[in-house]
Order: sequence, then structure tokens, then C-alpha cells
Amino acid sequence: MNWETFLNSTLVENLGWTLLHSIWQIGLIALVLFFILRLLRNFSANSRYLLAVSAMFLMLALPLATFVLLERDATQNQFTVKTYDFENADLVRAKAQTGENRLVLPENKLQPANLSNENDFFSIGNLQKSIKENLSSVLPALVGLWIFGVGIFTFRLFGGVFQLHKYKTRDISAPDTKWQAKFATLCEQLKIRQTVRLVQSNLVKTPIVVGWLKPVVLIPASVFLQITPKELETILAHELLHIRRYDNLVNFVQSFAEILFFYHPCGWWVSGVIRREREFACDEAVLKMLDSPRIVYASALANLEEIRLRANQSLPSVSMAATGGKLMTRIQRILQKNAETRTSSKQSFLSASLALLLISAVLTMVFWTGTGTPVNAQDKNRGKNKLMAVGFVSIPPVDRMENPPKDADATARLMIANLKAHKIPAIGFVQGGMISDGEKLYPVRANIVRLWRDAGFEIGIGGYKHIWFYDTPFADYVANTEKNEGAVKQILAEKNLPLRYFSYPFLNTGKTAEDKSQFETWLNNRGLRSVKYTFDNSEWIYSYAYDEARKDNDINTMSEIRAAYVDYMTRMTDHYEAYSTEMFGRDIAQTMVLTPSRLVSDTFDDVFGMLEKRGYRFVSMDEAQKDEAYNTAENFTGVKAGISWFERWQMAQGKKLRDEPKVSQSVEAVWNKRRAKNAPAPPKPPVPPTPPMPPAN
Repeated sequence: MNWETFLNSTLVENLGWTLLHSIWQIGLIALVLFFILRLLRNFSANSRYLLAVSAMFLMLALPLATFVLLERDATQNQFTVKTYDFENADLVRAKAQTGENRLVLPENKLQPANLSNENDFFSIGNLQKSIKENLSSVLPALVGLWIFGVGIFTFRLFGGVFQLHKYKTRDISAPDTKWQAKFATLCEQLKIRQTVRLVQSNLVKTPIVVGWLKPVVLIPASVFLQITPKELETILAHELLHIRRYDNLVNFVQSFAEILFFYHPCGWWVSGVIRREREFACDEAVLKMLDSPRIVYASALANLEEIRLRANQSLPSVSMAATGGKLMTRIQRILQKNAETRTSSKQSFLSASLALLLISAVLTMVFWTGTGTPVNAQDKNRGKNKLMAVGFVSIPPVDRMENPPKDADATARLMIANLKAHKIPAIGFVQGGMISDGEKLYPVRANIVRLWRDAGFEIGIGGYKHIWFYDTPFADYVANTEKNEGAVKQILAEKNLPLRYFSYPFLNTGKTAEDKSQFETWLNNRGLRSVKYTFDNSEWIYSYAYDEARKDNDINTMSEIRAAYVDYMTRMTDHYEAYSTEMFGRDIAQTMVLTPSRLVSDTFDDVFGMLEKRGYRFVSMDEAQKDEAYNTAENFTGVKAGISWFERWQMAQGKKLRDEPKVSQSVEAVWNKRRAKNAPAPPKPPVPPTPPMPPAN
């Protein structure tokens, strides 16, 4: 059979008529479903979901029944035509002699007797008769376009299946045993008979379920750190409920229906209703099953969606994700009390309303800024009122490994790559004694500074030696700075770059107000400006402990330190944001100080991802310190300490300092051990006097 014969065949004709009939059939089904859902709007989400699924199966069944009826009619008509031809042989021969291929029969001799009243419900015969002359010629083209569309959407479906297979098999690992035990408990609690695996993945950015015969729950590795255990428990329960309800299987059939009826808006609407009500039904089941407050589950969904948007990852439609459906509506429903569970407590009502309002505001901001573009440090559509500049002291990285120059070079390259990936215009402050003997540059370490310079990052200076201004006479402190200035300017002069910023070692600005004022004047006269850090922290303690674990190749301790450090930096962010709100009633442009350590590099995505999630946009030191907050007066002197400018401003106003988050006890113990090891030896006890010799006999 050639292509032309196929296009003129009865099969194509009947398929074309089936497509035309499906337009009004699917539209009618959607209309009926719309009114039924309106009548049953107060029913459970699961009931509404079952109605929508029934409508979808009816959408598949009616066109199939139509095609079967048309094929049966065509077969019966062919049989009738053959009988008539036998009885009118002369007419047949006459037509053959004229070269006509089709037999034209008198209308009063052949009627489609098979279209009896039993088929009037579909109106197939009547509809064909009225519009046949106008539409018959376009049926082959209509079928051709439909086949082309089905091919495109089928290719899309198989692409999604392949993507899910990749998620299921690549870059996965077993989660912590604690979570495996918790997952097994949830499976038992939900009475899931299937064997379900829980794995953590470095590819997916939001939890999903893959497969229905051998389902796998994929959890992003970062999620274990970015949301609380209680929140993650609710998400796991949600995914397991999808498995228990066989939602994955229904979702696959739904994807098949979307392929067949890609041309019909009502088909997409019904599919959207199914997805929406399915998520509502799972949400209701989660809340009935767990004793976690509604706000915990709502916060979990909001956090996951922000993580997904930041990663800019679109999941295949054939997958099942906790963040599916209309998230804003889901959270509103979760936070609203059902009629049978309402309490008369005014306080509970106000708390739920406030939580709904806050989360609604957050999600409105997230969706308003757009879901189609990646969230990165330079995205002008995100977090416009939150700015942060980052300064690193000191470069080159501190050498703590057995082969210092090699390790420092590797750490610097990793740091530069991370800064570029997150588009952070950082500034690095050089400690001159690490790159020069005061006259000549050390080639390897000086080249690390050149790496920083050539990557487009600004270079500033600290002291030639990292010393306390409090302990150093003014003239010596100036000489220490000037010596560093000379070493760094050699490197900057190679590219005709200016030197503009100075960072106080240990953030200590001197013993007296006079010393501080004189040194600031000295800096200004040399075209330098000091940096005021609002976001100080004890990252260097964590970095020291991390490098000690690296030297011992203690992978478990390294992992524990990374997790503790990310948690610490999250709490420190809360701490300084609270200062900003308390003092200025807004989010001022922050300036954060870090060391270019391997720990900072290895946790870069987690820490700076957390900051991006909070809405920070990273800017240059110039832009950050243009904030009028940096003109606030402070008079911190006379104490051997280095504290943030928030604390200085607070003290100048006579206010009590906020309690600062504590460093992990295990990490601090490593630092204290180092201090004890480097401390001077205690004085030897005095030698007891020699007792007198007994007299000679």
C-alpha cells in the first residue's frame, strides 16, 4: 500500500471523523465535570480526584467507541455495495468502461441501514451527512497533523522517561541509616506492600517518586541539610502516599491521554484538575497521618519550591514530585482548619492566619520574580533589597597541609571557580609576609595572588604580618602596612590596577581613639579605605578543624564539620539580620569576612546557596559600603578584640549586645587543643634545697 492509497483509505477517513467527533465529546465531558466539581466543591479532594480520573477514562473511551462504530459501519457498507453490484452487473461494467474507479449508486438504492436509532446518541450518521461534502477532503491532512503531533509528544514522553531513568541510576547513594530506619517506619505505618527504596541524589533538586512496579523515592542530598527533620518527614510521607494510591500509574495513563488529545484545551484542563486534586488528596492524607503541625508541612513545601526554583530544574511530567500542583493554593488549604477540626481558640485562629499570610507573601515574591530564569547572585529580579559584599582574608589561603604551596594553589583555584559560578565580585586581602620576604616575591605564592587578580577579583591589603593594632605602636603598625603595600603593588602594577582597600587584621582598630583616627587619616592620604565588616564570624575555627581532619584523611569528621559549619553560618545570618532589623528597620547592605579555606570552598554551594535562598544579591565592596548605614557613628577602642560593626554601633548607642550563636563544641575542642599545644611550656618547679650533710664522725 503506497502513501496515497493509505491517505484515501477508509482507515484514515474513519480516524479523521473520530478526531472531529472527539472535539465535541471531550468538550462535553469537561463541561459536565466542571459543573459536578462546582456542586461538590465541599467534598473531599480524593472524591474530586476520582471524578476527574473517571472523566479522563471516559475521554479515552468515547473516541475509541466512535472509531469502532465507524469501522463497523464501513465494513457493513462495503458488504452492501458488493451485493448491489452483483444485482446491477450491467451498471458496473458500464462504469468500468468509462474508467471510473468509484461506484456511484442511486441514493434510493443504498442507505446506511446500519445506522439505526441505537446509535443516534453519538449522532454519527446525521453529523457526517450534513458536513461530509465540506470536510471529507481535509480529513487526510487532519490525520497527518494529528500523527505528527502525537509523534512530537511521544518523543517528549520518552525523553522524560529516559531522564527519570538517569535520575534513578546515576549519582545516587544511600542516605544516613537514621533516615533509612525512619523511612521503613513510615512504610510500615502506611501499610505499603511494595518494596520501596529511599536514595539520595545529587542530580534532582526536589524529592520525586520514580516508577510504580519498583518505586524509588529520590531525595536531593542538599535537602537533608536545608530543611528540618520534621519537614522532611512530612515530604517522605507525601511521596509514600503517592505510591500507596498508585498515583504514578494513573499519572502515566494521564500522560498517554495528553499525547492523544494534545490538540484539545479541554483535555489539558481535565489533566490539570487531576494533578491539582491528586496533590490536595495527598496533602489531606499527610495531615491525617502525622502529628506534625500544619505550619511544618506548609513550610516544607515552600522551602522545597524555593530550592527547586533556585536550581531552575524542570521535572518530566511523568514524574511525581512533592511540589506538584498549584503550590500557593495547596499551602492555603493546608493552613486552613477543616470545619470538623476547628477550635474556638482565638489565639490558634490568629496564629494560623498569620502563618498563612507570611507564607503567602513569601511564595508570591518567589513566583512574581519568575520561574523561568535561574536564581543567581546577579539576578536583578530577586532580592533587590538584600545586598552583600564578601571579603577574604587573607590570600593566598592559609597553609595547613603537608605540602603548603600545592594545597594553597588548589584551594585558591577551587575558591575562584566557586566565586565565578555564583557571580560574586569578592575582594581578597593579601597578607604580604606570605608572598614576599619584604623585597622579593615568593614565585608560587605570588602567582596565587595573580590567579585571583587575573580572574577579575579586586585585591586589597591587610598587614605584612597579621598583628593586633592594640599591641602594636602606631609607627610600627604603619610600617607593617606600608611594607605590605609595597609587595602587593608590585603585582597590581603588572596590570595597571589600583590599590583601594585595607582590612584590619583581627578587625582590631587600635588601642586609643587617637591611634585609630591617625591611622584612618594615613590610609586616606594614600588613597586607601578601610572595610567595615557587619558579618563577622568564627569560620576560621571550623576551617582549622576541617584541615586537621583532612590531614588525617578522616572523611567522617570532615562531613560532620561541613554540616556543623553550614548550620552555624545559617544561625549567624539570622543573628546579623536581627541586628539590621533592630537598628535600621530594614535589610542594610551587609559585608561578610571569610578566610579562603578549603572548608569554605567545599561548602560553597550550601552556604552561599542558603544566602541566595534568603534573597541576597552579591555586590562589590564599593556598592555595599555606599549604604548610609555605614555612616553610623561608633567609638570602639581600648579593648583587645575584633568585633563586627553591628556590635560597634550597638555599643555606641548604649544597647545590650545580642547573644551570638556558639561554635560547635567538638570543633572548638580541636581549636583549644591547638592553642594548648602552641602555648609556652609552664615554668619548671624550683629545685628543692639540698639537705645539709651530716657531721663527720
